[in-house]
Amino acid sequence: MKRRDWPIIVGGCHRSGTSVVRRVLDGHSRIHCGPEIKFFRDFYGDYPDDSLRDFRFVQTARAVLPDDELLEVVGTAFVKVHERAARHVGKPRWADKAPENVLHTREWGRLLGDRWFLVHVVRNPLDTLASITEAGFPRTFPSALGDRIAFFRRYTEAGLEFASREPGRYCRVVYEELVGSPQAVVADLMDRLGEAFEPRQLTWKEVVYQRGLEDHKIENASGIHGASVGRWPTLLSPEEAEVVRTQTADLWAEIDPSGRLAAM
Repeated sequence: MKRRDWPIIVGGCHRSGTSVVRRVLDGHSRIHCGPEIKFFRDFYGDYPDDSLRDFRFVQTARAVLPDDELLEVVGTAFVKVHERAARHVGKPRWADKAPENVLHTREWGRLLGDRWFLVHVVRNPLDTLASITEAGFPRTFPSALGDRIAFFRRYTEAGLEFASREPGRYCRVVYEELVGSPQAVVADLMDRLGEAFEPRQLTWKEVVYQRGLEDHKIENASGIHGASVGRWPTLLSPEEAEVVRTQTADLWAEIDPSGRLAAM
């Protein structure tokens, strides 16, 4: 497989802009990036208080196969779903978007070897945590602020760890940069993925997107915009914001060492 045909795996903390990047990629004439398929959350039963966990397919299949073999079997089917979905729309390349992908890069490595890219989407912690507060989603996010900060750190650190381990297959998209200079950031991303930028990636009304699991807000957007940048003071108290700053400043400094992006 040529490098420009490698699968693209998109992940990052929830509410950081992964849905925007999904639409940017799916808008390309060669890439199919559909709505989320919750493979790894189902595989690991990553749902709090799931009363039916012991009756679900993967959990019951563990009675007859160990995890490594089970991942090989059902993971191969998962990859085939993407390959066929791309063929159905006449595209030679596929991408998978799910925030939790950053937590499962080693599993992706088992499924795809070393012929795939990780696109890691990151966003200012204040706006990310504020958006998590606004969204709710009790089956995804913990309720306490400290636990939500730990959630943010877990996802962000996982992506940065992959960057240090596999820099040649890592692409970072910073949300604030994307909404500030959409064409430049998308063109740079596509270049790193071995593709040519196409203007329609920025104008979503020209593209028909598959319906499915996706951030509901993005359905009303016509393209990339910065309306959500800097909204955190309306959603976090000054005391909460200070806790977020204190406990995430090291990560944001690693992402934005120059301090030129949205202020922390």
